[in-house]
Amino acid sequence: MTGEFPSTPKILVPFQRASDDFDCQEIVVYLRPETNGVQTESILFRVFRGAEWNSQVKLVYLANLPGEFLRKRQVVEKHYSLRLEFARKGAAMFTAAMRLTFQDFFGLPFESAEVLGAYDALKRLNLGAEELFQLWVPAEDILELEGQLIKKVLGKLFVVNYDIPAVLEKNHAGTDLAAMVFRTPLSYQAFRPAVDAIRKALVSEGLLAVERAERRVFHWSKGPFEQLLDASGHVYNVRDEPVSWDELSFGRYLLAKGWTNSRIEDCLERPFQFGENLLSNTNFATFEEAWKFVHQRSSR
Repeated sequence: MTGEFPSTPKILVPFQRASDDFDCQEIVVYLRPETNGVQTESILFRVFRGAEWNSQVKLVYLANLPGEFLRKRQVVEKHYSLRLEFARKGAAMFTAAMRLTFQDFFGLPFESAEVLGAYDALKRLNLGAEELFQLWVPAEDILELEGQLIKKVLGKLFVVNYDIPAVLEKNHAGTDLAAMVFRTPLSYQAFRPAVDAIRKALVSEGLLAVERAERRVFHWSKGPFEQLLDASGHVYNVRDEPVSWDELSFGRYLLAKGWTNSRIEDCLERPFQFGENLLSNTNFATFEEAWKFVHQRSSR
C-alpha cells in the first residue's frame, strides 16, 4: 500500500504562527474527498481574493494530505470520535436534556421513538452507507442536536449521524484531501458572509445543490475549539507533525490562561464531559466565550 500511494503531506504553503499581538481566528478549511477539489479550491481563492475580503482574510497554510497518511493516523476517526460513538450507540448516548429537545422538535416522546445509531440502521433498513447518507427527507425531519444529526426516516424510526458510515468509507488510502488555514481578525459574525458567498458560487457552478448545506462540499472551523481539533488532524509542519498548540492563536490564548497541553487535549478528546458538546456549544464564540464555557463548568 505504501508503495502505491504517497504517504506524507505535500505542503504548498507552510504554516507560520501569527504574531503574539495579532488577535485573530485561524479557520481550518478542508475539502470533502468526493468533491471536485480543483474547482472548489478555485472558488475559495476567488472569493477571498475579491476586494471585500482580500485585506481581511489571509491564506497561511495549504497542503495536500494523502489518504494513506490520514488512514494510518486515524485522523478521520479521531476527528469524528464523538459523532462516531453516537452512530454506534444511538439512543443510549442521549442525555435527559437531549431527550427533551428531541421530544419538543419531533412532537414525540423519546421513549416512544426507535432511535438507532447509523450502523444499526444500515442493518435494519438493509441499505449501504451511501444509500443511507443520500436518503432524502424533508428539512423539518432533520434535527441537529449537540453536534449530532438525527433524521426521521420511517414513522417512529430515527437515525443518529446517518452520514458517518459514508464519511468514513470515502476517506481511504486512495483519496487525498486538500486542507488550508485562513487567518482573519474578523469575528465569526463578520466572516459568515464569506462562507455564504462561497456557497452561492458553488451552487452557481453546479458543485452544490441549492437545498444542500456547504458541509457537503467543504468543512470549516466554526468555533475556537473546533479550530484546534481541525488543526490537530490537518495542519502539519515540514516534519509531518501536527503544529503545536502554542503555534495556534487559540492554543496560545488557553496556555496564557494557565492551561496545559494535556488539558487542551482532554477537552478535544472528551468534548461531552460537561454533559454538553463543547464543540457545538462554542460554535461562533469568541476566545473568551469559549474559555468561559469550560471554566464555568469546571468550577461547579
